[in-house]
Amino acid sequence: MADATGNGAERSGFAAFMHAMISPLVTVGIALAVTVVTLLWDQTAPARFVENFTYDMRMAYAAPPPSGDIVIVKMDDPSMLVMQEQSECKCWSPVDKAWIGDLVATLSAKGAKAIALDILFSAWRTDEEYAAFVEKTQNLQTPVLAAVDPALEPGVDYKLAPNLRLVNPNSLVAREDDVVRVYDPTPNGMTSIAAGLAQVLNVEPPKGDFIMRYRGPVERTGENRGAPAPSVSAHLVRDLPDTFFKDKIVLIGRVTRFEETQSGILEDMHGTPLRFTAGHEDGTPGVEVHAHALEQMRAGDKVTIPGLMWLAISVLVAALGGAALGRSTFRWWVATLVVLVAVAIGVAGAFLALAQFNVMVSMLAPLTAFALCFFIQSRLAATQLQEERKLYSTALERYLAPQVIKRIEDGEPMTIGAERREITVMVSDIENFSVLVGEASMEDLALIMNGYFDGLYEVLWKHEAMLDKLTGDGVIVLFGAPFRYEDHADRAIECARDIVIFSESYRQEVQAKFGRKLGRTRMGLHTGTCLVGNFGGEKRFNYTAYGETVVIAARLEAANKETDTHILFSDSTMNHAKRAAEARLVGEIKLKGVVQPVPSYTVT
Repeated sequence: MADATGNGAERSGFAAFMHAMISPLVTVGIALAVTVVTLLWDQTAPARFVENFTYDMRMAYAAPPPSGDIVIVKMDDPSMLVMQEQSECKCWSPVDKAWIGDLVATLSAKGAKAIALDILFSAWRTDEEYAAFVEKTQNLQTPVLAAVDPALEPGVDYKLAPNLRLVNPNSLVAREDDVVRVYDPTPNGMTSIAAGLAQVLNVEPPKGDFIMRYRGPVERTGENRGAPAPSVSAHLVRDLPDTFFKDKIVLIGRVTRFEETQSGILEDMHGTPLRFTAGHEDGTPGVEVHAHALEQMRAGDKVTIPGLMWLAISVLVAALGGAALGRSTFRWWVATLVVLVAVAIGVAGAFLALAQFNVMVSMLAPLTAFALCFFIQSRLAATQLQEERKLYSTALERYLAPQVIKRIEDGEPMTIGAERREITVMVSDIENFSVLVGEASMEDLALIMNGYFDGLYEVLWKHEAMLDKLTGDGVIVLFGAPFRYEDHADRAIECARDIVIFSESYRQEVQAKFGRKLGRTRMGLHTGTCLVGNFGGEKRFNYTAYGETVVIAARLEAANKETDTHILFSDSTMNHAKRAAEARLVGEIKLKGVVQPVPSYTVT
């Protein structure tokens, strides 16, 4: 038994300490600490890997649709084979620029608004190749941009075709994990392909590096799945109607997305945030990345990534939210559901921020802070609740079995309030107790009775009995309340037998120690439906049982005097018991206040 002034006080102090631990002030302190730790962890390689993953997923699946004003002409393997067959050199590489000149002239004739060549024009195989290209393109009205090596000087290191606008193709910025998320409109101070096309279209390109806002695909299946614009093989351009290219911006470049190339490798392919979508598993063709950048420049999209201050604020808010929710004493499955719902809301909010406002917020850090604070606070709250339950058990130990208290501490539901329930009631007293009271001194009487009840309680607790009340020299005990168990009748009979064994041994101890005769313990048991629950008033109540079952148990206890038995239990108890085969019938006993005689049994 816990000492109410000792161990109970210590528990009370610990419970107060735990309450202080989850006070609002400490909650804020925990949130601040978690915020700092999360921000530091967010800079580590594993965290960046996960954050980049969420970044790319959002960029790919929250992509706006393309404009439809761009056409990509693919220099794929079939086109390269046709070029090889039709060119004088019969070569695969370098590309026959005379053949390209004819392709450009054809596109211009079909009404293309602008043409960009993502093919290096900073070297010519022969003077004849150069002359043929100039001849085929010199009278074009369509602006033509061509990629060159920025390390070479035009007119010095290579011949400059007079009708070409030179651009730098090296504008794809891949950082950390070799994924292109940034575009440089002026790499090495030279205009990029997308920026050059934007200028031709009277669109002011960005002044510096910008975060790319990739577009969705025009096709999700088929040969050109994943491409941000209608795509056609270069050797088929002549066969397509003029309307296909009329007023379109045409980008020409190497595309090897779904091919086994002659070299055995995929050429000019780049990792992009689209890597998780169809058509980009092995990378995105460089010419398509330029098309994405041009679409963004024309739309005026600017992706914003909030700075460190806003990141810190979002992490702190998430931490405070997690800490606040964590203070509630949820069951484990509810806590898991709360975290999952919070993650779902965070993910949906991050996608919405990009889709609607072009804001790429950090996803990992706030969710981490929320989950971490929720876990810390929920553990503290659970610890506090556990300590409070232990504190309450100090008082409950005087009424309930330790096993029952353990169930309460573990959170097992217990019905509070009056209800009809079938239980077994035991009523006991001590034979000739008034004689002992008259003969023993007050001090001896107190010692005898305290020892008696200590032993009695141990037996009751062994059988998970509920001590309803003390009645001077006896007790009223309930089996099957407040917690239900089906074998309450068996437990009551077995408990009564153990009480007889204890009391007979204790009587001998009293006789030897005090020289006094302690009477036999007599018990009456009855099984029936009672009204059980909290009874009393607004300020004070007691968990007890009311009904004829209690009356009959009391009358059977008194009838032991007439039958010279320790235990009497009714036929109702006998009928409910499964383990009382050795019980014997005493007879039908007429009980005071009970209409019909009650068949009664006893055990030894």
